[in-house]
Amino acid sequence: MNFERNNMAAKRPEPTPAAEQLEAISRKRVALNARDKDILAAVLDLEHQGIRPQEKSTSGPDPRDLAASLLDGSALPAARPPTPGEELFQLLVERQAITIALDALAERENQARRIAAAEALQETAADWLEIVRQRALAVLTLRRLNQEAAAFRDRLRRIAGGNPTNLICDFNSGPVFGPATIGDHVYSYLEACVKAGVLSRSEINNAA
Repeated sequence: MNFERNNMAAKRPEPTPAAEQLEAISRKRVALNARDKDILAAVLDLEHQGIRPQEKSTSGPDPRDLAASLLDGSALPAARPPTPGEELFQLLVERQAITIALDALAERENQARRIAAAEALQETAADWLEIVRQRALAVLTLRRLNQEAAAFRDRLRRIAGGNPTNLICDFNSGPVFGPATIGDHVYSYLEACVKAGVLSRSEINNAA
């Protein structure tokens, strides 16, 4: 498995359909929240004036005006402007609608995020495998260097007759700088890489 790491870092995946849908949902959510904020300010202002919400009594023209229009074709009078109470009622209804819309939008967003994550994983699978491989190779390199450090340390210790060598930055224990241990996290990671086909068994054996 050969990948160009520099090219991988330079690549920028094109937005997937799900990612574009997420952006659209985000814009819609921002717009709805902004509208809700404006409505709340208007509601508070009307309530501060002592206005009570009042549902509009009719939804169409007055029957008398409609009859006159049917008889002689006269124009219907323009709809009267809403009363403050009717305006408050309509604002409260719109706020409820916005709440319902935001809840539905949240469900769409969750679904779009799951799809976007799956699409992004599919688009960048090769990049991720290269990262996994490079981490495994780094572990193998560190193991080899730990062995070289141990050999260097032992050689000086023999010269010094077993006395401390006082080497600079001589860390030689723990999961990072200590000897390889079967069953630890590093061992499990390398085994998982072999199982996934990212690393070969021979590469591990050759680095030992």
